Amino acid sequence: MPIPDSTRYARDATDALGARFEDLDNGEGYLFRISRGDRFVLGGGGNICAYPVNTAPAYTISRDKAHTKSLLRARDIPVIPGGVWFAHPRRASLRAPGREASDAAAYAYHLGYPVFCKPNNGSRGMFAEIVRNAAEFQDYVRRLAVEFETFLIEPVLDGAEHRVFVLDGRPIFHSTKTVPALVGDGRSTLGDLLAALNVTLQAEGVSALPTSALAGHDLNKTPASGEHISLPGRRNLSAQGGVESVTDGAPPALSAPAIAAVTALGLRAGAVDMFDLSAARDLSDIVVIEVNGNPGLRTLERAGRNDLIRAIWTHMLNACLDG
Repeated sequence: MPIPDSTRYARDATDALGARFEDLDNGEGYLFRISRGDRFVLGGGGNICAYPVNTAPAYTISRDKAHTKSLLRARDIPVIPGGVWFAHPRRASLRAPGREASDAAAYAYHLGYPVFCKPNNGSRGMFAEIVRNAAEFQDYVRRLAVEFETFLIEPVLDGAEHRVFVLDGRPIFHSTKTVPALVGDGRSTLGDLLAALNVTLQAEGVSALPTSALAGHDLNKTPASGEHISLPGRRNLSAQGGVESVTDGAPPALSAPAIAAVTALGLRAGAVDMFDLSAARDLSDIVVIEVNGNPGLRTLERAGRNDLIRAIWTHMLNACLDG
């Protein structure tokens, strides 16, 4: 049975440090204890933050995208504009009026379709979708409300996406992502390829893509073998996105806002996703998309940079176990 990535990384670093690793989850790896001498640290996967140096308040705030934006604005860090709304009326008496799904529909209309929507506390690309009209918006809210209470509405921006991973005030690596795509096999229609992708996504706990993700395409068309059909909206690896490049450190134009964003949330370890909106893609117009207080490191693994994964984990474990 596969174990969470974070558990594999922690165990490798534990071995490198000569510390003791104990699985407390009957071999499934979602809860573990690492000790050296009389000091120990707990960790795990799933809902447990994989980064033991991050405090619970900082991590919890990073999980709330709207709160994160508020903190970043307070530090004059550019963020994507937009608002947060409630997908269903549960607990409506506990909040001010004007935050319901009907209000969200009016906001989307005035912002102008298409709009970008995503859950306020989602991850892995869950329900991160471009919504193109009022009918799609109603369908989006209906599907989202099954799993999430709140969601964001933002303008659709055209930018190159960058991620910078920061640890204790230092940019460790910088990566760029590619848009997920369907790849033709010369036999399957676009509808069949999307259905097959959705089976994979749902098996991994990621929301399926609606057929509107292929707006403008004929679902009955059969792409040629090797032909790529982009699926704009999500770029997460867990949503079948790709990694274009990985480099040590980061350019100053990206590292400065990334370090500032992580610091603003009180995180010691975090990944900051940013758009470069400049026409020349010269990093002169950077806006923060979100801050992840529990980022995956599969990007490094796919790039063959297990050395950086081990360096990140040994740094954290030494910080926790040295006293």
